[in-house]
Amino acid sequence: MFAALPSNANELVVEGTALIKNGDLGQAREQATRRALAQASEMKSAHVSAASIVQPDAVYDTVQVKSSACTENAEQLSERVTGNELTVVLRVSLRDGPECKPACRGAYTNKLLVTGFAMEFPDQKLASELPRLSHLTAGELARKIRQNRRLLVDFKGDAFPYLAPARAPEPYVPPNGTETFFATLGKNHRAQYVLSGIYRDFGIKGFLPFLQMPFRETRRIEIEAFIHDAITGEMLVRKNFVREAKGSVRLNSSPSVGSEAFYRGDLGTAWGSALEEIAAWADTEAACLPLSSRIISVTGTTMHIDSGAESGLSVGDTLNLHTWKESAVLGMNGAFLGQEKRIRATASIRAVYPKFSVIEISDFPKGLVVKPGDILYVN
Repeated sequence: MFAALPSNANELVVEGTALIKNGDLGQAREQATRRALAQASEMKSAHVSAASIVQPDAVYDTVQVKSSACTENAEQLSERVTGNELTVVLRVSLRDGPECKPACRGAYTNKLLVTGFAMEFPDQKLASELPRLSHLTAGELARKIRQNRRLLVDFKGDAFPYLAPARAPEPYVPPNGTETFFATLGKNHRAQYVLSGIYRDFGIKGFLPFLQMPFRETRRIEIEAFIHDAITGEMLVRKNFVREAKGSVRLNSSPSVGSEAFYRGDLGTAWGSALEEIAAWADTEAACLPLSSRIISVTGTTMHIDSGAESGLSVGDTLNLHTWKESAVLGMNGAFLGQEKRIRATASIRAVYPKFSVIEISDFPKGLVVKPGDILYVN
């Protein structure tokens, strides 16, 4: 047993090793780097859970390791190839503790699209209240996230990407479609990630229908928010946000939603506090995710991608081209779970414009076919 002493940050030198498959050095380097970072995190502060199941003819052990540390900074010192294995050596700065938050030091800026936040129980909003709560939520969240200036933000308040509010985050896939609604939204808005959500509760207690004005009412506001990958549609993180408003809790036309007077009111104070927390959470999560970009045209080894100077790209930057295996991964019930992807080539940025860039693959692998819609990730 050991005790970890309090510390703001520690530096460790760690190694990670991975097999080089089919000569793909880039994929091996990515896997080895991930293993080195995981090892550093476990060395700094790890919690180990173990259990044994004793059977008449055997003993089965299970071990789970969970670290409370996060990577603050990582620098590659060296790498070496031994046979068919690649080993990378990293110098890693770690921070631990319950307050540990990812520190994003990259130069790139993701774009987040905010969709409408529908109500699971629409009848909880009174007929006399303002319509289009879903659209109002998307617009206010986009405005609050934009104030942090760490993300590019757009919103589409009339977009509902789920099969039904009660089934969120199960995505809607159009009939005979090959991609989720998230992927379609991402392409149309040049976004890497999508923020969406559901009002799980917006009900009023103490409602007296014969009164002309609200009186001693309370409204519970529970919003479940999700961040999805706009490339694959996969749900990445989710979180619940709960507030309670007391007093004047009806969503009226005056004062205007979003105004200072509205946010000083009973409903505006509680609702605004929930939106502020969602915006801060989404900003932290999405800003720390990797930047991806879509190929929009191909001419030989030269291509255009849908990210440019506004995302922080510069001439000389490199990106990894990922392709998906044709065969899908299916669950035991036959449901589509996703597709495997792999790194196929490295591309360099030759020219950068505000909203797009020109890239080139210098060492074009034999047999590689690149087409619009293929994905690149910044190294």
